[in-house]
Amino acid sequence: MIVYKYMSLQGLNTCLNLRTIRFTKPANFNDPFDCAAAAAEVTMEGLNFHLAGSTNADKLFMIRNGIGILSLTRNPLNPLMWAHYGDNHRGGVIAIDTEEAGLECTEENIISASAGNVIYTTVRPSVDGDHLPYHHEITAQHDRLMLEKLFLYKSLHWSYEEEVRVARRVDFTPQVRHQDFEIPSSAIKAVYLGDKYFPALIDDYGSQLPRVHLKHQKYDIYLCYQDRRTWDLHAERFDSTGFTLPTV
Repeated sequence: MIVYKYMSLQGLNTCLNLRTIRFTKPANFNDPFDCAAAAAEVTMEGLNFHLAGSTNADKLFMIRNGIGILSLTRNPLNPLMWAHYGDNHRGGVIAIDTEEAGLECTEENIISASAGNVIYTTVRPSVDGDHLPYHHEITAQHDRLMLEKLFLYKSLHWSYEEEVRVARRVDFTPQVRHQDFEIPSSAIKAVYLGDKYFPALIDDYGSQLPRVHLKHQKYDIYLCYQDRRTWDLHAERFDSTGFTLPTV
């Protein structure tokens, strides 16, 4: 299966240099509701309150700090994703083969890519506190519904992301926000550069931005561009032969 990861230009360059993918702890996500299924002992006026020091609050804290999530998507040409995660169309996207990247291995991953489709709902999921596991007890063989509620349920507001997730155990240390894992270069099947990639380089007078199209030519590189009649993005293979970056 091929999935895609949006990133900034600097992040793209680092990813291609080191061939790493990043698993981030849910505690550091941009959505405070993420991976925080309601499992409180006290409910008041429809709001779930997690009691400080309670068993369930402790379990959720450990889950959100002991399990890392790799956020991927099925669509490399989503204008909103480019705006929000692709550095305002100046960054890039990598196409990843999940098998070659080890993202389907149930020994390494609690949730594999093929089982990681995010479920978008209007209601926040709840779990029975008596059945809420400790983070070290969670494996790929755990109850599927529990895994979905803990890691795959997300508000309908985020449905534009068409997200696919991989969950994996990471360093529990709370100060560690994420953990990078190396993948084979063969697992990266293509690189997409944003519609504003070359304009950003032209404006980069100090040459601080990485020239991905020159540094990483061993990958199949595609350049995104706007459809002239619709709101869609398209991509075509980039050929560097005879190409010279315009100057101002």
